[in-house]
Amino acid sequence: MDNLNFSAINEKFIFLLMALFYGIVGAQCTAYTGQAMNPGQTYCLTGSLTLVNDIMIPEDALLIIQPGASLIVKGITVNGSLEIGDAGSVKSEGSILIGVFGSQKNSKIKLGTKAYLSLTGSVSQGDPTFLGTFPGSMSTIDMGTYSVVEICGTFSQQSTTYPFVNYVGAPLGKAYCIAKAQVSGGGTSIFSNDSQIVAIAMDTVTGLLPGNASFCGPNATKASCPTLWPDGLPEDKFACGFADEIVHELDDYCTKPGTLGTPDGFTKMGITVQQKTTSWPENVPNGFLALESKTKGFVITRVQHVSQTPQLGDAVAEPKEGMLVYDIQDHCVKLYNGTQWKCIERSCND
Repeated sequence: MDNLNFSAINEKFIFLLMALFYGIVGAQCTAYTGQAMNPGQTYCLTGSLTLVNDIMIPEDALLIIQPGASLIVKGITVNGSLEIGDAGSVKSEGSILIGVFGSQKNSKIKLGTKAYLSLTGSVSQGDPTFLGTFPGSMSTIDMGTYSVVEICGTFSQQSTTYPFVNYVGAPLGKAYCIAKAQVSGGGTSIFSNDSQIVAIAMDTVTGLLPGNASFCGPNATKASCPTLWPDGLPEDKFACGFADEIVHELDDYCTKPGTLGTPDGFTKMGITVQQKTTSWPENVPNGFLALESKTKGFVITRVQHVSQTPQLGDAVAEPKEGMLVYDIQDHCVKLYNGTQWKCIERSCND
């Protein structure tokens, strides 16, 4: 009985600590209703808000779109930071400017899991480093797992010393940055160094290199990159406002039941660390080799790294189609399909 009472006291104490913590956090975050924002202040939006005017997030200020919340505005100037929480959204009927050229101040848009940013207008980056003259500050877009940025206008990147778009989600996830109009950079600009970023350019690209991003373009179509093209994205580059449909389709897995019928064979070979039964492994249908343990794991070949497209210096010099390895650097099991190494991910089994 004493233990039960002590446990109840602990639960109440923990609850009070959590309430105090969230009360302090809430007190530091001003509810955002469309008012002018002050430098150095944090603002939070819960629920949905539609504004008919442009908004400006000043230097060192932060606007947080809480998980599941949504904001619709005319246009946005981000001199501070904009964070879009998990499943949150921001729609702009105008354009977005991120960063102030030569300001030496950081600016950022950060998207959480399955969050999206959709723009009728353009995205422009103002490089606070003055093209590298004042290193140490950045203006960036950080994308979480299965997040989407849909740009129906032009995309302009100023920085030449660091990537504009970064991936900050789960290692085996991905995020989509889709530009439907012209894309331009500073000649030596790198768009992203993260392969989890899927960059789709549906029009021309000038002076901007994809870096390590999974790139489709210029003048991308579904036929030109079927494995990168997300469900829900129409091929009409003049059609806008599909970010929510793309997000809805991402990580939306389907399964089908296994095939029924009479097995055409049974397993002849098995390795077990348990007490072998007389019927095992012959009672396992349609197998070649069966492994059995309740306390031991199966470890496949571990290698330091293999590039998506095989290169000199890879751990495996001459991969064969169907080969499996665990990539230590990329933290995933990879399959070589004859042309590329791919992390094995869950998908529809049709």
